[in-house]
Amino acid sequence: MNRLDILNRGEFVEQLIKLVENISDNKSSASFAINGAWGCGKSFVLDMFQEKLEKIQSEETSNDKYFVIRYDSWKFDYYEEPLVAIVASMISIIEEKTKLFPNSEKKSELLGMLKAVGITLLSIGNSALRNKTGIDFKEIYETVCNSEKEAAVEYENQHSYDAYFSLNKVIEKLVNLLQELANEYTIVFLVDELDRCLPEYTVKVLERLHHLTEGKDNIITIISIDKQQLMASVKNTFGFENPEKYLEKFISFELKLNNGEVSETICDKYADYIALFDKDIIKFDDPLEECIQAIFKGIDIRTQEQLIKRAMLAHKLLYSDKKDYSFLCMELILTVMICVCKDNSCFTDIPIDIRKFDDILVSTGNKPKFVDFFKTKFNSITSIQYEYSENDKICLELQNKDDLYGAILFSWCGLHKINKFDVIQYAKKEACEPISKNHEELKKFAETIKMMS
Repeated sequence: MNRLDILNRGEFVEQLIKLVENISDNKSSASFAINGAWGCGKSFVLDMFQEKLEKIQSEETSNDKYFVIRYDSWKFDYYEEPLVAIVASMISIIEEKTKLFPNSEKKSELLGMLKAVGITLLSIGNSALRNKTGIDFKEIYETVCNSEKEAAVEYENQHSYDAYFSLNKVIEKLVNLLQELANEYTIVFLVDELDRCLPEYTVKVLERLHHLTEGKDNIITIISIDKQQLMASVKNTFGFENPEKYLEKFISFELKLNNGEVSETICDKYADYIALFDKDIIKFDDPLEECIQAIFKGIDIRTQEQLIKRAMLAHKLLYSDKKDYSFLCMELILTVMICVCKDNSCFTDIPIDIRKFDDILVSTGNKPKFVDFFKTKFNSITSIQYEYSENDKICLELQNKDDLYGAILFSWCGLHKINKFDVIQYAKKEACEPISKNHEELKKFAETIKMMS
């Protein structure tokens, strides 16, 4: 699958690959975290990492070097017992990667372990789980038992599991099996969405993984977390004043994942939204990519996606005609300022001074991260400033009609009150007229976004 790396995570993933390769080459083990705020793209990083890792082959055998087990904690937190979902994930991988198991003995044993855990789970009350999840585990278990291939059937005939099979025995046998696999492959546990789970389940996942991997060779555990949220879960469960100390038991070190820098592929990712606009209405010289990158600076990917969806919905509600690219940029600027910066003024009643740019793109809420970028761009715009002695009147005339940032400046001024003695003009009539018409339309957009937020 080709993924659009709009936050330039490729370098981070490559460093992660090198780290895992070094640990694997030494047949060592490690348990560490990728720490990042919710929405910064941790799952995307794990996706990229998993795809690249599974393509790496052993130099000795030319076969798969890694046995990757992906475990989405949040997806399975209704199980109560995380081990069930962990083993189920392993079974799924074994079914997909049959070449890892030329004979069926190991496959059969893993399937048997899953059945054993399933029976244990049933023993604590299938009806309660069915009511909670809508899943009949007994039915699933019977289906699994009746549908396995010959080797699995033979294995089950040779090994009996009663309804009170000890969970400790399950863990013990699974540990032995994992170590056996680790003698041939580097096992990599990828644990995702842990910080979204209920606190009790979060702690249980950490404990189970620790029991499975502690003291074992050639097993690497990578856990994606929001550390602050995870520490809150631990504190909520145990009441620890220093939850970080508790987490050191499970996580040796962490790799910090920031919000990332938006890459040039952002226009590809949001192509459906951009398609609502017509680049030929005014052919700006400045690249749209650069402007959108600046607007979304410091905003995590999930929030970006939410902002785009909101802007797209408001646009479709309000307009049936095509707008120019400066209108697109203004929509995103307004959406960020209202939804992220919490600016509720809608920008219609705040006077600005066109003699300097200190008032440009200033919010009544939090300061937007793109302010300095745009000020730099505004200062580079070719303009002519006419000064009149009478009443100290100033006329600022923007000369670059093909300058996207000049159009944004002109639009921003059109949304605000300007000193009654001052005038701002946009050179070239063919560009000035359509952009001037945008002013009232953008006010409607701002009001709509405000109501949505």
